[in-house]
Amino acid sequence: MAIYHCNVSIGTRSKGSSSVGSLAYREGNKITDNRTGLTHDYSKKLDVIESITLLPKHAPKRFLDSGILWNEVEKIEKRKDAQLFREVEVALPHEMTHEQNKKLIIEYCENNFIDAGMSSSISFHSSKTDNPHAHIMLTMRDVTEAGFGQKNRDWNQRKMIEEWRKDWAEKTNKHLELNNVVEKVDHRSFAAQGLDTKPTIHLGYVAHAMEQRGEQSERGNINRQIMVENQDLMVFNPIDGIRQARIGFHRHEKTKQEAERAKEREAAIERDRLREKIATERTQAQKQKRARQHTGLTR
Repeated sequence: MAIYHCNVSIGTRSKGSSSVGSLAYREGNKITDNRTGLTHDYSKKLDVIESITLLPKHAPKRFLDSGILWNEVEKIEKRKDAQLFREVEVALPHEMTHEQNKKLIIEYCENNFIDAGMSSSISFHSSKTDNPHAHIMLTMRDVTEAGFGQKNRDWNQRKMIEEWRKDWAEKTNKHLELNNVVEKVDHRSFAAQGLDTKPTIHLGYVAHAMEQRGEQSERGNINRQIMVENQDLMVFNPIDGIRQARIGFHRHEKTKQEAERAKEREAAIERDRLREKIATERTQAQKQKRARQHTGLTR
């Protein structure tokens, strides 16, 4: 069943983001950040299907090279708390082929971002859990043939996010129909749709980091199970209201218990990683101390 997911976020330097590093990760590529001199190497990533860059008509053609594009972003952004890029992450219908999803993404990006003056680097990813998705990195400044100009604050309006989320559902449904897929997606919350479903649980930074590395976390598995159960509810709506309420209550209690157990396990994993880090730092410190002592003896 096609699943709706459209998340909009901002990559900022103050939170440790690098647009070049983010690009390298999303493209599964090796790219040097000219501002810092650091080379970001994610060339061993195996989940990247394809990456493309789309530009407005008046953008410099050299920006078609995504490495040049985002190095230019890093160059022009001087502040240590600069907003570097906007990212839209969307789930792609697994009922459609990559080429069909690519046409969907291009139409969506051109209508919402490129025509508005943004430049975009898009990466298509596969997934171990059969959840194809795309990362859309967007520039935040107006652009001319000479390069980047001022920040465009209009793109930061809350209503823009709502419009982008709504249009993703509409474009997805359009392309599902074009490809003879009967499934539909809806950008509205389950409550707004009148569906008796339950929310996913908060991942936490440990589980989030694991999922980002392509590892399955306990909390991530719980959320995946919740999504499956919610999809079932969208198809099956029991007439017996009392029975439905009991099912919902027991599911809630089960999810709550599973979340607590997952939290305890992940806390233990984090403690182990912290102990390992401390042990490694101590070993390095001891080696440095012995090296200094050896240097003193040889003088």
